[in-house]
Amino acid sequence: MLLAAKNLLGYLLIVAGIAMLLLPGQGVLTMLLGFIMVDLPGKYRFEQWLVARPLVLRSINMLRRRAGREPLILDGDPE
Repeated sequence: MLLAAKNLLGYLLIVAGIAMLLLPGQGVLTMLLGFIMVDLPGKYRFEQWLVARPLVLRSINMLRRRAGREPLILDGDPE
């Protein structure tokens, strides 16, 4: 029941995000939030691919540095 409610909320956020692309609002951010909440096959692999992009990883590590946390280190990362 809880999983179904979480998925429903995720899909609603994705639809709202698509609408916000045409209307005022944070459409891309809302769609990303909905995507994070939904259980989809292959989602974890996509998230790994996305975080492995240098620009995304740099942004994540900048936010972690501001929060006083250690940088995120990926498997196979030379650092």
